[in-house]
Amino acid sequence: MLAVYITLMICTMAPVVALQTGANLSILVWLVFALVIVKAVLLVDHFMEMKHAPLGWRIAAQGWAVVVVAVLAGVHGLQL
Repeated sequence: MLAVYITLMICTMAPVVALQTGANLSILVWLVFALVIVKAVLLVDHFMEMKHAPLGWRIAAQGWAVVVVAVLAGVHGLQL
């Protein structure tokens, strides 16, 4: 469980560190999109304790992150 906490903290800190090192804003947007999905998987599997749940329930619980990221990526792509 400690590894999950540390991974979540790294996922939270990574965009801030990338911004401070001068990363391009477009790269930061896609980094945040990817980290949202990683964090959703970790939260559903470990904190909601769905690691051993039937696959359909896990996909339904984790699917919100994919849908949100896809919609935001589409909106972001339209603004480019």
